[in-house]
Amino acid sequence: MKEIKTKKDLLAVLKKIPISSKEQRNDLVCSLIGHSKIQFMCFGYYDCGRCGARMGDSLGSVYPEAEKTVVIGHRCDKCRENYKACSWKDKIYVKNPFKV
Repeated sequence: MKEIKTKKDLLAVLKKIPISSKEQRNDLVCSLIGHSKIQFMCFGYYDCGRCGARMGDSLGSVYPEAEKTVVIGHRCDKCRENYKACSWKDKIYVKNPFKV
């Protein structure tokens, strides 16, 4: 399979695969390009904002990526700064984290 470097490459791959739901599409996208840095956070647990997979927790262990994430629903300066650093790979098929 050709390496996915651009959004156009990803969309071309997705067109070739029969996809039956948004959930299936989002799981596939994360497996092809990685999980999003835009994440849900509840009680210290971080979940991918695209597919919902558990990314880490800051309660019983250390989640080193926590400082780089954008927490959906936060409107703090740190999340806004982190959002500016996100690429198309983080933003595709993830709702705007500030409009929740």
